[in-house]
Amino acid sequence: GVREGVTLVVGGGFHGKSTLLRALEAGVSDKARGDGREIVVSHPLALKVRAEDGRAVSCSDISPFIGPLPGHPLPPVAWSTEAASGSTSQAANVVEGVEAGARLLLMDEDTCATNFMVRDQRMRELVDPSHEPIRPLVSKVRALWRDRGVSCVIAVGACGDFFGAADCVVRMHEYRAADATAQAAAIVRRHGGSEAVAPQEPLGGSWLNQGRRPVAATVAAATAGKMAVRGKTVVWSNGRGGGGGG
Repeated sequence: GVREGVTLVVGGGFHGKSTLLRALEAGVSDKARGDGREIVVSHPLALKVRAEDGRAVSCSDISPFIGPLPGHPLPPVAWSTEAASGSTSQAANVVEGVEAGARLLLMDEDTCATNFMVRDQRMRELVDPSHEPIRPLVSKVRALWRDRGVSCVIAVGACGDFFGAADCVVRMHEYRAADATAQAAAIVRRHGGSEAVAPQEPLGGSWLNQGRRPVAATVAAATAGKMAVRGKTVVWSNGRGGGGGG
């Protein structure tokens, strides 16, 4: 099985990395006997996280991953937007998931924002860290496990920077899994050790001690009649149509 901590799923394209991750994602639910997936069981509080360009974000503390933005001298501790970028949307998804109680985050390189995930040595040399507000996951993933007890399973096929932060590396080949942790650790040692490959930073953020809860007063259940949504812009209530914002 996959143990707690930071696990990487590596391998060539079309060898089963994303397939394994989808199986773990579906493993939070019970399966019928004979389904074929009933032998894959995940932590019930596992959550798949991805970038969602254009999503709205409301009052999220994304400061663990995003520093002060251009034109805004303060860190984004209560950040809101109607259209987040790839990196800020994924930062918000991670923060909101942890606030909601997730204990395992599943991420696939294919659907993640590259600049949220990694920042290699050459780019760190060219662009001074003081000019880059994004604090990539590769530098925070150990602290996420150490400080919050949140494990990560990350499917990667193009970036080895995560090797220095991993507890376990699973290599997929023709849909068969093999333990490649020792080989990955040897590669890290040849390149100067884990801190040289994946420098780690404190997690930070006020959300460490708070939980995200819906405000009861903002949820008003209908007391009479029926409501139906027809299409993306029209809501019908008691037979009357009205324009909606989707």
